[in-house]
Amino acid sequence: MTRAKIGLTLSGGGSRAIAFHLGCLRALHDLGIMGHVKVLSTVSGGSVIGAMYATHQGSFPEFEAKVRRLLARGLTRAVLRKALTTTEGVRALYCWLILAVTGTFSIAVYGITWSVSLLAPPDRRRHWRVAGLSSPVRRFASRTTILRRVLEEDVFEEQGLADLPAGGPLLIVNAADLRTGSAFYFSQKSSGSWRLGTLASNDVTLGHAVTASAAYPLLLPALDDLLPFNKKDGTRREERVTLTDGGVYDNLGLAPLWPDRDPQISLNVTKVDTIICCRAGYGLRFDSPSQFLLARMSSAFACVHDRAQNAAMKRLFDLRTSGTLKGILVPYLGQDDSRLEYPPDDLVTREDVHAYPTDFSAMPDEWVEKLSRRGEQLTKALIEEHHPELATKPTTRQHIT
Repeated sequence: MTRAKIGLTLSGGGSRAIAFHLGCLRALHDLGIMGHVKVLSTVSGGSVIGAMYATHQGSFPEFEAKVRRLLARGLTRAVLRKALTTTEGVRALYCWLILAVTGTFSIAVYGITWSVSLLAPPDRRRHWRVAGLSSPVRRFASRTTILRRVLEEDVFEEQGLADLPAGGPLLIVNAADLRTGSAFYFSQKSSGSWRLGTLASNDVTLGHAVTASAAYPLLLPALDDLLPFNKKDGTRREERVTLTDGGVYDNLGLAPLWPDRDPQISLNVTKVDTIICCRAGYGLRFDSPSQFLLARMSSAFACVHDRAQNAAMKRLFDLRTSGTLKGILVPYLGQDDSRLEYPPDDLVTREDVHAYPTDFSAMPDEWVEKLSRRGEQLTKALIEEHHPELATKPTTRQHIT
């Protein structure tokens, strides 16, 4: 029998996603499926654990222990400590002050020219107004660069994309470029986007790639870089990129796996016929009434975000129905448990875990256990129900029969 060519995605969702995906990976490892994964596409919290998995060369229990230690510590305190004990915190404060001054000046100039334009004849007003005014200073340091330093030094120990071990799945770390509104992919094969081209030098650290993927825009500024790209016309030139959380573009990490991607246009095209999408970022939201601007904008952002994920899910199921994909599997944190054909007796329910926050704060052991246990249970139950042929080791039901 021909083995499936599997693409595995790990969604965003902060530490909640890391813990849930830990259970999913444990199940896939136990069933002998991870050895057949060709592509590992990750977003935000999924990028943290995905990059940890891609760089780990020991046993799975050793990998799990490492992830649990990270969850127990969290990243929030490490960022604060790095800000207070290194020059990165000073640089971030200095950059903020510069941007505050230049931003205030830009707003003042815009307001004055707009007011003056009202005195001009209507057909001349546009000549008095300043369009596209922005700060000439790049955000060279911020809370996000402090997070990058934590990931580079404390989590990935200065490893780069080029240091990823050969023979494993192709790791694709998903970010979004706010200037072009397109996906930006980091991998050991090539990095860049279809709009900008490929990075002329792929000497990117894993910490940089994961930070770009996890820079949630409501809390962290985008990474603002000037990078050299090889263009499709053979030229090479620098472009300014502002990279933010990959979930802004595709929180499920499915975009690199769509079967209709053209390698002449898109980066990191690897053909797969089966997709396992581990989905941890979308809970059962019930927000408070949005009476103020920030609350309204946050709820609106979440609504658009949720609808985009559901649209991607529909496309995934349509591809399976049409036969374009041989199989799909969606271990989903918010799974309707009543629809599981083979639920375990001790199933961790969605009501037990769906409301856990999606930040990167330290996670208590009991929550790590509950979230990872649910990920493991759902993955095994869904494989047993829909695709037992993927497992190279017997599932629970196969043991019983």
